[in-house]
Amino acid sequence: MSEHILVGTDGSKVALTAAEWAALEAEDRGVGVTVVGVYDANAFHRRLVRPKDLAEREAERVVNTTIARMAKVAPVVDAVGEVVEGSSPARELLRRSASASLVVLGSYGTGFLRGTRLGSVADQVAAHARVPVVVVPSLPTETDARDVVVGVDGSPGAEVSVEAALEFTVASGGRVHALWAWSAPESMVPVGSPEEERLREWRRADLDKALRPILERHPNADIAREIVRDPPVRALLTGVPRVRLVVVGARGAQGFSPLPLGGVARGVLYRSDIPVMVVHHPDV
Repeated sequence: MSEHILVGTDGSKVALTAAEWAALEAEDRGVGVTVVGVYDANAFHRRLVRPKDLAEREAERVVNTTIARMAKVAPVVDAVGEVVEGSSPARELLRRSASASLVVLGSYGTGFLRGTRLGSVADQVAAHARVPVVVVPSLPTETDARDVVVGVDGSPGAEVSVEAALEFTVASGGRVHALWAWSAPESMVPVGSPEEERLREWRRADLDKALRPILERHPNADIAREIVRDPPVRALLTGVPRVRLVVVGARGAQGFSPLPLGGVARGVLYRSDIPVMVVHHPDV
């Protein structure tokens, strides 16, 4: 793996927003960026729209436009472009992701269905890449926000997610908020009751146990502990104000192993208004 960020682009507004986000992250990390545009020449031929050379030139224009936009926000970042012929943008990006340290994509591109929040390319790359993937939504992000919230549930995937969050904040200068979400019916555990406080203490002990091996490796890490009574997706999206990034493991403690993305990861991807990083455990 080399220290560079891989950015996929199709020239859409969301893709350009994601590229700008990636440029700022590359500037913080002191790494380069590879911008990839994928075109399907066969599709153009089948539709009798235009020949392959025009399709390739359009892809080159998109890549060059993306690099120019990145240069405006992070002029010192070394960005190179690559134009690839292929029928599946997700497949081509996944092939190249193995040599990158991070993949950054817009939440959807030019072919998205109206009313959706996540396109097929972002969905597939987040589900199958073995390196962290950041999906950037269409809404402008708060570039002055530096903190990160990461979901913790005691699973191996959560541990590598906290490591990824720490790596991000080393570059950004922010703080990691390790969040353990829990919920219980109000009729069984009333708000403010002794039972609720007891459950909070148990969850706090669970979170301390989950963070212990990480803090042994990173004794100076600045990690805030957050115990939130809410379903996990809502807790991650609303439990900590003004964060720059939400980090989730691809699958948590309740994940169904054949699924590349668990319900929490997918729920956060579909509903978040800020960038989301999906992290896969290398052995899962």
